[in-house]
Amino acid sequence: MSDSTPVLFDRLGGTSAVAEIVQLMYERVLADPELAPFFEGASMERLRQMQYHFLASAFDGPAEYSGAELTKIHAGRGINAKHFAKFCGHFADVLDDREVDKRDINAALGRLAMFRDKITGDANVDG
Repeated sequence: MSDSTPVLFDRLGGTSAVAEIVQLMYERVLADPELAPFFEGASMERLRQMQYHFLASAFDGPAEYSGAELTKIHAGRGINAKHFAKFCGHFADVLDDREVDKRDINAALGRLAMFRDKITGDANVDG
């Protein structure tokens, strides 16, 4: 990648676009009967903010992500690979609806896939 190539965060549209992507993604997630129960009682505003900062960090944008350990915060919630895939599917659908380049969608999903085992609890090493 040359210095003139925008980072993935910017290719997705930057700050306001990623914030909107998060908003639209959670609208889909909360409408999904398989995923919605995971978010019952959650502060969605706080969750959207945390997700935005996580994505900004994962996509090389301006990050204020606390680095909260994903294994710990998702432990015991019953999230499995199928749930993770559905969540990422909603994310990809939002990007597709926004006509994001397919290569960038794949790059974003590839970045998210690196965190799957920590979120599902399948990681054999914490940290």
